Amino acid sequence: MKKLAKTLLTIVVIVVAFIASTAMVFSIRMNSQVKSFDRSGIDISQVSDGVYNGHSETDLVKVEVSVKISDGMLQDIEILRHECGKGHPANKIVKDMLKKNDIEVDAISGATMSSEVIKDAVRNALREGL
Repeated sequence: MKKLAKTLLTIVVIVVAFIASTAMVFSIRMNSQVKSFDRSGIDISQVSDGVYNGHSETDLVKVEVSVKISDGMLQDIEILRHECGKGHPANKIVKDMLKKNDIEVDAISGATMSSEVIKDAVRNALREGL
């Protein structure tokens, strides 16, 4: 009985260590992917009126947006697709962008990576109108 308990404990420890190391690798990789985004500034007043689609993704988060510009102002940002696990609270970031007429707003707490991917997708959409 003691041998079985030790064997089970060993298996549990190995599985937990594997899961933890896998999560750490994905976290490091995702941080690296987000840091590689082109964050060069976009002057929204220079974007032609229209509706533009943008896309951005990392290994764990995929976002597609539609962005409407009129008179040099963000009029609407629609999230067409957001695959993210638990990052859906980041969808609220579009309200902040619209309110400030700026992409560079604070990330949503608890959904930082999804927030950054959404901002990148919006940047990519707006670059189409420059």
